[in-house]
Amino acid sequence: MNLTTSELAKFSNFCRDNNFHIPIESTEIFLKYRTSKRISSLEENLKYLFYLVPKDKETQNTFRNLIYRYFNFSFENSNHEAFHIIKEYFDIDDYLLNTLNEINNGNLSELDRMSIDLISNDIVADFTRPVSDLYWLNQIKKTESYQNFLNMFDNLQISNFSQLTNQLNKKSMEKLLDTTILEKIRDERNKQKTAYEPSELEPRRELNETDFLFASQEERKLLLEQTYQLGNKLAVKYKRFTKEASKGRLFFRKTIRKSLESGGVLEKIILKPKLRHKPKLTIVCDISGSMALNSLFGVTLLYGMVSKFSSIKAFVFIDGITEISKTLRTIKKNEIETIFSRWSEFVKSDGHSDYQKSFEELLESDRVKKGTLIVIGDARNNYRNISQQLISNLADKYQKIFWINPEQKKYWNTGDSQMNKFEPINSRTVEVRNYKQLKQFVKDLDFKKVLPS
Repeated sequence: MNLTTSELAKFSNFCRDNNFHIPIESTEIFLKYRTSKRISSLEENLKYLFYLVPKDKETQNTFRNLIYRYFNFSFENSNHEAFHIIKEYFDIDDYLLNTLNEINNGNLSELDRMSIDLISNDIVADFTRPVSDLYWLNQIKKTESYQNFLNMFDNLQISNFSQLTNQLNKKSMEKLLDTTILEKIRDERNKQKTAYEPSELEPRRELNETDFLFASQEERKLLLEQTYQLGNKLAVKYKRFTKEASKGRLFFRKTIRKSLESGGVLEKIILKPKLRHKPKLTIVCDISGSMALNSLFGVTLLYGMVSKFSSIKAFVFIDGITEISKTLRTIKKNEIETIFSRWSEFVKSDGHSDYQKSFEELLESDRVKKGTLIVIGDARNNYRNISQQLISNLADKYQKIFWINPEQKKYWNTGDSQMNKFEPINSRTVEVRNYKQLKQFVKDLDFKKVLPS
């Protein structure tokens, strides 16, 4: 069987009938390439078509199976990250060409070496810090060495047709390199995690002292339930203060006048009427990559509060602010994690932490004046600037600010952490990495002293 245009159309229909769609742009590139290279063999045609289809593992396996069923053709040795060598690669430095050929032949040693080198020499990484693997990957992707390597694909004198294949090669290389770097990061973290087991991961530790980041799946369920209950408790505590603060002060003149009716005996004390205001409490939670699992506990605390007290406002942020108060009031407790499946909806620009932009948007969105703000975040700002004007505006907007930081205090103000910018305007800044610390934070909050009456 030969892969004619007619046969390709029939195969596309076969794929569609099996709930698999071949992108039109991939088909167009394939037809142009086959014509220009005059490829006639079925094997070469299928290998290049397979190369052009999106390369996640599930799609790869599905497409390979469909090819086998329709053409009775199998290419077990084909790598879904394989690169198509274009003639322009022969005119440049041998390093890129040799690297691509080695990977095509199944040799990933250069990729391993490069990944280890980037981790060891291009960033200063403490893998005991409670941040996600993606956080460290993003730090590496910003290094000059990483960028220079991928830029090799761009520094070519290349035809328009070859440019399409070259860009696909670049994307495949970036994906493969990132995957390898993540594997090496996990290896390094496991090495350091083992070293810390005797002191920080004591098997007999109490559940309430378990670091949120290191909790097992079963422990996490229990801790999330306790965190939800703490949110309820904090809301009730806040509501109780609001009721007490609404009783008003002594109305001295009316009290004396009333006492004259009984011969000067104070039988009844009259209080001045006082308008009851809705609570002015706003809670925001950082859900960026560096917050890892801690943001799940943060949003659970938000849920516990908002579900009890409708006037409390809840926001999440990455590189911009999003209010989720209504969302939290419409979902069930076991659906909290679905918020994170919508992570892309909360990205406003590049998906990296931006406290400056997020708090600027909060100041515009939150209409409350002289209220209280609770922040859950590590203050890591991706090396972006935080202006003194923003700090002043926050201090003017909110009467009290409480900050919960899930990172160990010894790491504050290291790297891209800018906790020192916010601490001067905070009423309290506390480290909260486990349930015990969170419970103590809630217990120590004295609303009578800190909230406006």
